Amino acid sequence: MRLKVDDQAVEVPPGTMVKDAARRAGIRIPGLCDQPELEPFGGCRLCLVEIDGIRGFPSSCTTPVSEGMVVRTDTTALRDLRRKILEMLLSEHPCICLTCERAGKCDEIREAMRKVPQSMGCRYCPKDQRCELQEAVQMIGLVKVELPHLGANKEVVRSPFFDRDPNLCILCGRCIRACEKRGLGVISFIFRGFEAGIGTAFEKPLEDSGCRFCGACVDVCPTGALAERGGKWAGVPEELIVTTCPYCSSNCQIGLETAKGKMLRVRPKESKLCVRGRFGLEFVGRARVHRPLMKRNGKLVEVGWDEAMNHVAKELSRFTGGRFALFTSGILTNEALYLAKKFATLAMMSEAVAADRSSLDVRPEDLQGPMIVVGDLAKTNPATELWLRSQKPVVVSVSGTLLARNACQWLRADPGEEDLMLISLAGALRGKAKSCGKVLADRIDRVAKMLQGGTVIAGPDCSSKVRGAASDLALAIAGRLCLVGRNCNSRGAVALGFNVKYKQAMKALSSGSLGAAYMVGCNPVRAHPELAEALSRLDFLVVQDLFLTETAKLASVVFPASSFAEVDGTFSGPGGKTLQLRAALPPLGRPDWQILAELGRRMGAKGFDYADSRRVTDEMLASVNAEQTTLMPGSIEESGDEDDSPPAESLFQFGSGTRTSRVSDLGYLARKQVR
Repeated sequence: MRLKVDDQAVEVPPGTMVKDAARRAGIRIPGLCDQPELEPFGGCRLCLVEIDGIRGFPSSCTTPVSEGMVVRTDTTALRDLRRKILEMLLSEHPCICLTCERAGKCDEIREAMRKVPQSMGCRYCPKDQRCELQEAVQMIGLVKVELPHLGANKEVVRSPFFDRDPNLCILCGRCIRACEKRGLGVISFIFRGFEAGIGTAFEKPLEDSGCRFCGACVDVCPTGALAERGGKWAGVPEELIVTTCPYCSSNCQIGLETAKGKMLRVRPKESKLCVRGRFGLEFVGRARVHRPLMKRNGKLVEVGWDEAMNHVAKELSRFTGGRFALFTSGILTNEALYLAKKFATLAMMSEAVAADRSSLDVRPEDLQGPMIVVGDLAKTNPATELWLRSQKPVVVSVSGTLLARNACQWLRADPGEEDLMLISLAGALRGKAKSCGKVLADRIDRVAKMLQGGTVIAGPDCSSKVRGAASDLALAIAGRLCLVGRNCNSRGAVALGFNVKYKQAMKALSSGSLGAAYMVGCNPVRAHPELAEALSRLDFLVVQDLFLTETAKLASVVFPASSFAEVDGTFSGPGGKTLQLRAALPPLGRPDWQILAELGRRMGAKGFDYADSRRVTDEMLASVNAEQTTLMPGSIEESGDEDDSPPAESLFQFGSGTRTSRVSDLGYLARKQVR
């Protein structure tokens, strides 16, 4: 489509809105309800334009282009109209600072005025200097608001993670559309006239209305009406560091806003974050171990790095071979995992293991064709579950989850019998269709035929029986198996072979065959308290972690590690794709790879001299076969505990809860059992 915008020729695809066409031509049109990721709304009326052949002033965000269209965005009539519309909008908004002659020159009283319970103007608003309303006032050139202030003072609503100030709401509807796009629709417009606002059905608290606290509403709010409490008064960031979320294997890209060595806020970067990735990173600065700890007279006391390193090197040298095992997890970077394996092999002549399992070549978001999902991905991998909802897969589950309610077919299994449902589907394709629970044979046969050549997706909460049945079904439909990893770098742990001998190492630990163990980035006692007895029987236990965890309290020595926000490194994405982890904060501990390299040197092992993490990366890429093989049906390397029972998990508590328990609102919602 060819058109002219302010006498500039523009060519855009059919269906493009006028405002987007102007943006491509470098012409900015003011607006407050428009947001690139949301459906056009046309509610604020600030993006009005003039178009030849069209009466009145259509909104540019809702008007599609047509061939030969002539658009004007900056005429005298439009400027006057926009000023009047904006003035009416501001008559119900605290706006004294927007047109004040001393705007930006009142910092000496700003701190005191923050104690006022209601925002009176920009200087006292949590989004000052980041507010789109301020930007709109400057673009439109409004210098005075002559209309009297209208509307009653409304009480600020406190919810987990963020506050809702209805006095700052401009009713743009962005938050409503963002919630609807997530498939929830928890909030909507309520009441009319001066009482109009945004809220939940029957004005229930968000935690009782089905909200998942993903923060999508906060991210799109143009004013300070929705403000997260953690960084509410943190101010304007100095830097934005793009890195990878440290939770599940969805590997969402996030932006860490930092200033003066502190993390202010988290922002999504071309990702749809869940509550953990958006609000659950406060653990970075909570209750961290800062110095090495060594057990003396039954108590852990702080010591220097040299003393701790020398002591560990001396003690571990007595347990080389089969009397030692290193346990880790897929929360570590590839560099740390590589050195953990190298340390266990060269320095200790033993094994490094992890409970992670994952397909290496693909993630669900890259798949096409029919799919069947088993496992509650809303709890373990929310971003993946959100994408799957739009694909309408077949779902096998016990309860009517949001994914099940959006499925093309929901096969309701009896509790603990999801594997039988998968076995019935495989049997149907082999001419042995039979009912399973309340699902009749003819329906199972019909669904099985739908899945031919498709993909079987198993969540990380699935037991070994379910995974085995999923593998068999993938063979029956001549399709592929996709095991969704639990941790951010489960693929890296599996690619390096950490899962292969995990069962044997756990048996050795439980039977008392081990004399020493090294726990790096894992807290098995929190997930399985019964392991405390086995760990207490060890002659020597080293724990390397951010916190003084339940496992660390049993340790002989504790090394303080650096968090994901304090290290450079990589995670493994699908198909060998490398995902970057970038340091945004000064370290409170030492990087995992650095501790392992130093310990390897002190134990006399060769090949542990590295100047930085990049040297580790280069060596790892040179030594590890870069060609990842596809995990085909039937090739599952089983891992996990002997009884293979995954720890209890909810959307608000990840894995064992070691990190999420450091975030108070996550703990509150987990205890409240909000879904």
